[in-house]
Amino acid sequence: MKIATINYSGSAGKTVAATHLFKPRMPGAVFFAVESINQSASDLGVENVQQLQGRNSGVLLENLILEDHAIIDIGASNIESFFEDASRYANAIDEFDLFVIPVTAEQKNWQESLKTVEALAAIGVPPEKIRLLPNRIVKDPVEEIPAIFNYVKKTKKAWINPAAFIFESEIYGYLAHKKISFASLLDDSIDYRALARAEENPEKRTEFARMFRWKSMAIPVNNNLDDCFRLLTQPGA
Repeated sequence: MKIATINYSGSAGKTVAATHLFKPRMPGAVFFAVESINQSASDLGVENVQQLQGRNSGVLLENLILEDHAIIDIGASNIESFFEDASRYANAIDEFDLFVIPVTAEQKNWQESLKTVEALAAIGVPPEKIRLLPNRIVKDPVEEIPAIFNYVKKTKKAWINPAAFIFESEIYGYLAHKKISFASLLDDSIDYRALARAEENPEKRTEFARMFRWKSMAIPVNNNLDDCFRLLTQPGA
């Protein structure tokens, strides 16, 4: 499977989705970052990221036909050149299985997210390949971003599922700061609760208690990502 995260809007969560949602669940997938000025997956600790710019769509296409699985994170600063350049190649969009558009409740963001849907539809991407992904959701995506659900219901130009969304959580900031993955945090077998209770040094007690807190927070968020990935990648959903 080859999945691109894309949005005209910056700070929508494209790189977070590519890094924390798709990469851990697509073992062996090659990671391409089409970005020139904003944060890329390598800044979040992802190794072996192949960095390209939008004007290198031909090089990207060459690479994609050689891969069975790939994640393509297309930055907002490169989206116009990506569209312009990709349109020069016949059947280029067929190399992408899904275009995932993270979208937040901020008005400018969801408006530009719908602009992204329209741009993809204009170059011939079918609705089932265009998947809107509500991001930074507190409780209910339908209540928090009703405009995108109404848009899909009215135009049928994209796919959206109210059960496929990413929760708002400060764990993403922690992982970014440490440049680690959910797996690195959760696979740590250390019992920080026991260490915190046994430690006499106040600073170390606080440090162990904080690590226990982060691990406890990461578990339900990672479970949310498991559910989200399953729903997003269902064939013909």
